[in-house]
Amino acid sequence: MFSNRRFYLNLLIVLLLPMFAEAQSAPGVGSIEVSGRVKIGGKQEKLTRKRFYLFRGGLSENSGLIERIRAAEITSRDCYYSQAKASPEFICWLQLSDCESPFCRTASTEEIQVVPEFKVAYQKGMTQFRGKTTVAKDWLVTNLAPSLVSGFYLQKRTLTERLLGGLKPLQSSMTDTVSVKSIFIDIPAGDAKARKFTVSNLLPIEFGNKSYVWSCEVNVDPGKTAKVNLQVSEAGKTVNMMKNCEVVVKDLKVCTTVKCEQK
Repeated sequence: MFSNRRFYLNLLIVLLLPMFAEAQSAPGVGSIEVSGRVKIGGKQEKLTRKRFYLFRGGLSENSGLIERIRAAEITSRDCYYSQAKASPEFICWLQLSDCESPFCRTASTEEIQVVPEFKVAYQKGMTQFRGKTTVAKDWLVTNLAPSLVSGFYLQKRTLTERLLGGLKPLQSSMTDTVSVKSIFIDIPAGDAKARKFTVSNLLPIEFGNKSYVWSCEVNVDPGKTAKVNLQVSEAGKTVNMMKNCEVVVKDLKVCTTVKCEQK
């Protein structure tokens, strides 16, 4: 009886040894936490629903990417929708919640009557859905012109591909609306020595009449969380270096003279 138990115990050890060896040889992983709270022009701003990308290597290893970011020509949200012949009311509706498309939030009954594009789409839905107001409202976006629904997104996707230039990010993560943080997990940080990575939002984030792109070098240690706090120089320089972060600041062309109500 005792010999049988010892046999099975030895068998179990033999079976588990490869698993222990694999666990010991596997590289350690770390994580990165990017805070989307940043002071711009003396005001605390929240970068909600903004996507950040993770790349291997530090800023010097990603110098080509940084140069493409610096050289990129930017079309602001307002300029895009102005060129797409959107009404001033539609553009102001986007500005109200810092939206980039009508998918951002649900238009209220009052907003549907105020924004011409929404009103036309709603009336079309009422005809399609035989006067069912709730359905016409729920399917409002499907009756908008494609240029107003997905045009800006497609333009940004093209810009993203051009900036990447064939470079493949390890991960991407979007800031939420509560903690306003972007989290990267299971980053291959090595066994003991920290490894360098670069975090960047790639696509310009707009505030006022300026756009901002951060590229930050981060050291990731196994089993630890590295934190990135974005900053902007108050000196107003276009490109500057701060705590291993480079921020490219560009003036945006003003394409609408409509004065929208402040948030």
